[in-house]
Amino acid sequence: MAITITIEDGSNVANANSFVTIAEARTYAAERGVTLSATDDDVAIQLIKSKDYLESFAMRYQGEIANEGQSLQWPRIDVYLYGSETAFPSNAIPKELKAAQNATVVALAQGVDIMPNYSASDFVMREKVGPIETEYADPTKVGIVPTLTAVDSLLAPLFGSTATGFALRTLRV
Repeated sequence: MAITITIEDGSNVANANSFVTIAEARTYAAERGVTLSATDDDVAIQLIKSKDYLESFAMRYQGEIANEGQSLQWPRIDVYLYGSETAFPSNAIPKELKAAQNATVVALAQGVDIMPNYSASDFVMREKVGPIETEYADPTKVGIVPTLTAVDSLLAPLFGSTATGFALRTLRV
């Protein structure tokens, strides 16, 4: 079964499931010395998983969705990048978001589980056989989460201030 990638280009594309094409993902990866699967469906799956990861930040993105009922969190209105006093166009997708999706595909291709599911049994710290005693680590307390530095850095301008969740901008009078 061929997986269809439908690109959101800022025009509120129905059923969009990616911000970048398979070809764009391949080019991004190749420029960084990473070879993606030769099978387009494999790359399509990685694009969809990376889109899911980006969508998980819905509450951190600046502004609000541009159109009620749109498929993805972008395009958005009231987004101010890099201290600009001019809003990013509400009919466009930021290059940072596209790069973040590509960087996430690269992480997936390198075997990183970008949205892992953990259970306590995955984190046995001490096990005693008789009489049975087992101690588990709390993955959230020991900091076991994937670190996607490249993706985090690319997304940072889209989040605005981490203290308030809103972009800080100077208003001139």
